[in-house]
Amino acid sequence: MRLTRLAPLAVLPLLFACGNAETTDPTPTTPEGPVTPEAPAGYQGSDTVADGGTISGTVTYTGDQTDAMLTPDKDVETCGHEHPERPAGALLVNDGKLANAVVYLPDVSAGKTFDVGITEVDNVACDFVPHVALGQVKGQVAAINSDPVLHNTNITLVKGKKKIANIALPKQGQRVEKPLKKAGLVDIRCDAHSWMQGYIFVAANPYVVLTDADGAFSLSDVPAGEHTATVWHELLGEKEMKVTVTAGGTATLDVAYE
Repeated sequence: MRLTRLAPLAVLPLLFACGNAETTDPTPTTPEGPVTPEAPAGYQGSDTVADGGTISGTVTYTGDQTDAMLTPDKDVETCGHEHPERPAGALLVNDGKLANAVVYLPDVSAGKTFDVGITEVDNVACDFVPHVALGQVKGQVAAINSDPVLHNTNITLVKGKKKIANIALPKQGQRVEKPLKKAGLVDIRCDAHSWMQGYIFVAANPYVVLTDADGAFSLSDVPAGEHTATVWHELLGEKEMKVTVTAGGTATLDVAYE
């Protein structure tokens, strides 16, 4: 299968920043629009979902964009990958199948157990790994530096441009954890390395998933009934679709970006 990386749209934002902690943080440019609607407050989790079903599907992209190429211009021994340019990696398409799209059911207020944990975002060869991560309200984000150069992870909630943390990571192997208090799209950037960009999609319930390299996803133990699914991609934007889940059944939700 052919793997194509698509180019970023000019209007979309950056989320995690790295650089000198005393440097003025650039303002995220992501629009505040209706990304990542919050789930109802007070989500109720249970070990069993008696009427649960499954939502499975594929997210595709049929456009003709190609990925931008980035030129690391600092710390090149660590960041250059022995090549003068590197793909942006913002949009990954495998034979039309879209990876790193978020599928979320924000309207579910009760369902399976919500295991709040730690979302790790590592600095590896001057890339954020993973490029898109999933987080949970009341969980933690761990900023890690696997590089022998300084990074400074700036974490900003896109809605309201609210700063979550500005974490200096001068030492290789360093790890710093900070709380994720609100649901929403979180931007990650690095001041020291301007090409670095990442995202955390912080959910208020456990019904959230990233599409894999083949654009596929699956959500299990979904309460029976009609739900509104939010599908988000950093370059292609957001879609909302209705999906009906029957007890013990599997609903198909295929989403197409053009």
